[in-house]
Amino acid sequence: PVARESVYRSMHRVVSKVILLNPQGKVAMAKVKRGFFTGHWTLPGGFVDYAEHPKEGAVREVMEELGISISLDEGPLTISERIFTSEGIQFLSLTYRCDVPDGVGFSPKEDEIEEARFFTIDEALARAASLFDVEALRLLED
Repeated sequence: PVARESVYRSMHRVVSKVILLNPQGKVAMAKVKRGFFTGHWTLPGGFVDYAEHPKEGAVREVMEELGISISLDEGPLTISERIFTSEGIQFLSLTYRCDVPDGVGFSPKEDEIEEARFFTIDEALARAASLFDVEALRLLED
């Protein structure tokens, strides 16, 4: 426990997320079953594995959570950093953008995702549980 606490307080927890936009300008969100945001809507994504590039982590997480294969050609739309917990654990979030074709279907990971669907930007902002998601979605409001 002491070693784990030392590691957690001395390094960033890196998170990669993706804004999946359909041709109508709607954003895909997932209602999660476990983790920090259980029962809430978030952008698909999660923790980056050791020695994994954040872009690779984002692609992997979308496949794991929603069952769709994506390609990310550009760098992150936004990079944010915050200390959220009273223990001082620092989070670094990279959010990417990916346009998906009309009619893309989701196959949510049963033990992790309760539901996945598209929302308008305003609806997504109203439901977003993560401050990182809110920051990224606000970039699309124009």
